Amino acid sequence: MKKGIKKLGIVAVAAGLTALALGGCGNSKKADSGEKTITVSVDKNYYKYAESVKGEFEKENHCKVVVKKNPTMDTLQKLSQDEQSGNAADVMLAPYDQVGTLAKQGLLANVTLPTDGRYNSRDKQNVTLKGKQYGDPATIETLVEYYNKDLVKDAPTTFDQLSQMSKDPKYAYAHDKSKNVAFLCQWTNFYNAYGVIKAYGGYVFGDNNTNPKQLGLDTPGAVDGIKYMTSWFNIWPKGMQATTSNENFITSQFTKGKTAVVIDGPWMAQTYKKDGMKDNLGVAALPMLPGNRQYQPFAGGKAWVINARSNQKALAKKFIDYLTTEKNQTLFYKDTQEIPANDQSRAAAVKSGDPLAVAVNNQYQKSDPMPNIPEMTEVWTGAQNLLVNAASGKETPEQAAKQATKQIKQQIKQKYHVN
Repeated sequence: MKKGIKKLGIVAVAAGLTALALGGCGNSKKADSGEKTITVSVDKNYYKYAESVKGEFEKENHCKVVVKKNPTMDTLQKLSQDEQSGNAADVMLAPYDQVGTLAKQGLLANVTLPTDGRYNSRDKQNVTLKGKQYGDPATIETLVEYYNKDLVKDAPTTFDQLSQMSKDPKYAYAHDKSKNVAFLCQWTNFYNAYGVIKAYGGYVFGDNNTNPKQLGLDTPGAVDGIKYMTSWFNIWPKGMQATTSNENFITSQFTKGKTAVVIDGPWMAQTYKKDGMKDNLGVAALPMLPGNRQYQPFAGGKAWVINARSNQKALAKKFIDYLTTEKNQTLFYKDTQEIPANDQSRAAAVKSGDPLAVAVNNQYQKSDPMPNIPEMTEVWTGAQNLLVNAASGKETPEQAAKQATKQIKQQIKQKYHVN
């Protein structure tokens, strides 16, 4: 996901969504020529792609596709209000974790996924709520390891290696030599930290993230994972305890050659390259945690979804199926550098030898699908508080986990009446 889509932006979407739309219809209509029209709302990063592929679809289906540029988060926030006014688009992109929330509120149309083998079971799970699908998977995302080839010859494969590097005085922080920046990760962000909690035995919801009555962020395993992350905050500069500014700090240290290894998402690759790391940027799957534990971050991405009030659902479904063919997913990948969900085009990207595609694909197979039930929206803030309080020493990992779990349960109970 792009930075604006993941992380706390997810919470903003949830806050902006209201109950079931009371009426209205999609923004599709017939053109003066009698052709059917569908409207597609995309972020500016995807506008060029959508415009470039729509012509063939229009010709084959004797219709008109109107592509509009709107920030993804704004589109989803305003979906309910726009439906009532008749201004909502027929087709849009939605992060997987929001698909369930939007679907439960009646804002997304139920769809039948193509049966031509373009998706595997993990891809399908990302758009499934209670046995029904609510979109065609478009991209896959998960955390990966970035490293500076000028500082380390090969990608570190274990956190023990990272620990040893963090004792090297050449990576001492310039403004406090008692701290070290050899390896950095924004672990005050739950999106990044979850993989460690999962590796040690914690989880978000029970029954494979489908049971909101059972939370696993204060289990003994989860606490062990939090303790491990907390130990790194004793090595890092104090600024790493921040909630947002630490990401800019990490990017600056990495691109200036002060930090050898960072963990972040595929959306950061272009930023690193633009900041001068074109030839010395390495990327790999995540290193193993102590005890040979597999770092298991969220497996996420985005799906093409359809407005439930669209009066051109059949045409809209044809269009999202068209967008997710092998040919068009390959074009999407070439244009955006985002890893496609379509298995065939993803395999082609991996076969091409693109290090980012290889790393994301390998790590995705070992990652945990992000919960897409509506209750997930109540987890982000409480989990962030957990990590910040533990990192700063304000609370012990046990206290922070217990308090955060209590907070999350209360919010879920209040909003969804789940005990």
